[in-house]
This record gives sequence, structure tokens and C-alpha cells, in this order.
Amino acid sequence: MIRHVVIFEWTDSASSDQVAAVAAGLDTMPDHIPGILRYQHGDDLEISSVTADYALVADFATVEDYRTYASHPHHLAYIEEHVRPIAARIHRVQYHVSE
Repeated sequence: MIRHVVIFEWTDSASSDQVAAVAAGLDTMPDHIPGILRYQHGDDLEISSVTADYALVADFATVEDYRTYASHPHHLAYIEEHVRPIAARIHRVQYHVSE
């Protein structure tokens, strides 16, 4: 299984409405893109002193399923329209998970 982890840091000017729109859009990904096994995301709980603002974890059966997601037009359009305008930094990692 492939796990995809994304950590977002928002710009200082990002509004709560914009962040809510990001969350709402992320909720649509499994309905539009095949191959997503698990898809979870949420705001940082601020229980540690050094954190980012938002995280996403998605699981895929194969590398090809991840690549389908990463290059899917719905995903790419969503990122350009909602995420990039408020993202100061985005960190990504993909790794194999033993089931």
C-alpha cells in the first residue's frame, strides 16, 4: 500500500472561509477519483509548539493508483483554484505501508 501525506502551511492572509473551502473540496476527492482507499484530513490541533496548519493522509493500493490521483484533472484544478492561493508551503511524502 502507498501512503501519501501532505502537510500544509497557510499564508498569514488565509481566511477561515478559504480553509473551510479547502476542506470541503478535499472531501470530494474520493467521489471523483478512483483508487483512493482511505482519505483523511484536518486542521492541526495545536497541541505541540512547532506544527503546520493542516494535514492530509491518503492511502492507495498501488503506485499507479497514486499517480492517477496526483495527475487527475479534478485534483489538479482543485489545487490550483483553492490550495495554491492560500498555501505558504506544502510538504509531501509518499511511502510504502505494510498492511
